[in-house]
Amino acid sequence: MTAFVRTVSTQVPRRLWIITPIVVALFALLPAMGYHGGILRQLILIAIYTLVVSGLNLSFGYAGEVVLGQVAILALGAYITAILSTNGVTDIGLALLLSLVASAILGLVTGLPGLRLSHLALGLITFFLVLLVPPVALAFSNVTGGYTGLVGLMTPTLFGSPIKGTVGLYVVSVVLAGFWIFVMRNLVLSRYGLALRVLKENPLLASSLGLSVLRLRLSAYVIGSLPAGLAGVLFAYATAYVAPASFTLTLSIAVLAASVVGGSQSIYGAVLGSALLVLGPLSAQGFERYSLVVYGAFLLLAGTVLAMGLTGAGRALFVRLRTLFSGERARHAAPTGPVDPSEAADAADAEGTPRAELMLPGEVLEVSGATRAFGEVKAITDVDFRAEPGRITALIGANGAGKTTLLNAVSGAITLDSGTVRIGDRDVTALPVATRARKGMGRSFQTPMIPSSMTVMEVAESGSLVAGPLRPIAAILRLPAFRKERRENRETARTALELVALGDRANVPASALPLSTRRLLEVVRAVAGRPRVVLLDEPAAGMDDDAIEELRALLKQLRRAGATVVLIEHNISFVLEIADDVVVMELGKVIAAGPPEQIRTDERVIASYLGTKHAAAASRADGEGGA
Repeated sequence: MTAFVRTVSTQVPRRLWIITPIVVALFALLPAMGYHGGILRQLILIAIYTLVVSGLNLSFGYAGEVVLGQVAILALGAYITAILSTNGVTDIGLALLLSLVASAILGLVTGLPGLRLSHLALGLITFFLVLLVPPVALAFSNVTGGYTGLVGLMTPTLFGSPIKGTVGLYVVSVVLAGFWIFVMRNLVLSRYGLALRVLKENPLLASSLGLSVLRLRLSAYVIGSLPAGLAGVLFAYATAYVAPASFTLTLSIAVLAASVVGGSQSIYGAVLGSALLVLGPLSAQGFERYSLVVYGAFLLLAGTVLAMGLTGAGRALFVRLRTLFSGERARHAAPTGPVDPSEAADAADAEGTPRAELMLPGEVLEVSGATRAFGEVKAITDVDFRAEPGRITALIGANGAGKTTLLNAVSGAITLDSGTVRIGDRDVTALPVATRARKGMGRSFQTPMIPSSMTVMEVAESGSLVAGPLRPIAAILRLPAFRKERRENRETARTALELVALGDRANVPASALPLSTRRLLEVVRAVAGRPRVVLLDEPAAGMDDDAIEELRALLKQLRRAGATVVLIEHNISFVLEIADDVVVMELGKVIAAGPPEQIRTDERVIASYLGTKHAAAASRADGEGGA
């Protein structure tokens, strides 16, 4: 990967990945400690539902897809296992493999049409998928046993050796659930996991970072279906009875409640939610009568009081306690306000630390004859402009002038009715947002799109998603290529944060930052993608003086680095001071273009936008600055 920064390397904190296998080993040893019978059977059910809920967490909690079909996939795995057993095939490894493949196929077949339509379509398809379990079982009653089901499964075997009794099945269940949690943890804590959280925030944001929204949605749904299929194998052997009555819509709602209450945006929330489900509602006699009321209350409670579930509440409490006990030391050790980037750079030089250097070779952005209408309203009409590398080109004009529409057309968020957009010698007019991003186009948004579940470092790191494929397999296996890429992305992100003096806030939740700092963070995210063309939509809006100074310093660095910068801004004094070229729009048309000195004296611009007083004030400010 071509580096765009040169700075001191940062040390990646050690991940406590070893905790999961240690906990799994301890639970697997419970039978040796004297635990048998009912306790193990309950733990088997917890392991089964952990698999189901965990898959839902991946597709719903992290990717934001509304899915209700996990129970149908559970039924698929259970029926495959029961049919194999009744035909004399008892190898649990084969049942797991076939269930895995069948779950992937079912996820692909149901997910592709649903995701091409909308979130709601996928939710409806998966909802009806659960309702189809009884009719399908009845239609193939000669194989499935119809409504009566299949009973009396043979003792499962593994590599020819029988898995004896509750203890054997318990060990297999714990190991399998632990293995999946480990897989999910590696997925979530990777570029793939970052991509899912970006997708959940906004599909347009995901596209602007070079991600294929449909492919990402589909992969999250299919991968989230796999553990439910594996759980079906364990369910069949744990209950020794598979029938449609076991796979109801009520159970689907219970799984959803377990996900939300445990923490849908959590790796380990599935364990907690499943334990509450098994030890609570599923173990209560006569619960079926009141199940919908109880699950509804659970969801209402989680949605109003525990928005991030029990695991989220636990994390928040831990952070608060840590802040409380370390706050006094932090107040004396850390700066309390914004730091001027130039002062930070001077301090770095004084300490002998290399300053970050940007290397962003820009390319010419050329827009010709751009026209776009919404119904009878022409938002932009026959717009031409050109932005050069190493220069800041500002688009200004009154509200409704068509600036953001033009920026959206340049980035690919909307299509042009006519006209062309070129980056260098490449015509990108027909290319989608994600492809333009991969060609070197980065942008910020008028309203900052910052995923609430990310830290400042993760937001900056997500800018590097545009750099290449997500490689989920490499992330699961933690291959050397994954580790190398992760180090590079974090170094890039940390350096980009240092450009606006946010390095000391890397581990702060991004949602806790004030609006002005979040706008800066959006620019940092765009920069971390090493773009050739940077599109900034009102980055200075709502900023205080300190934040505007940081933005000014960053823009100057981008210019020195050779990037092509296109800036929409209403802060005219800021624009006329920072821009090299200014394009003025009115009612969707360009009315003037040229250097700031020419624009501030253009009579049409003064009449339509600047106003006589503002133009005079800007001229005086420029004269004083020059003196």
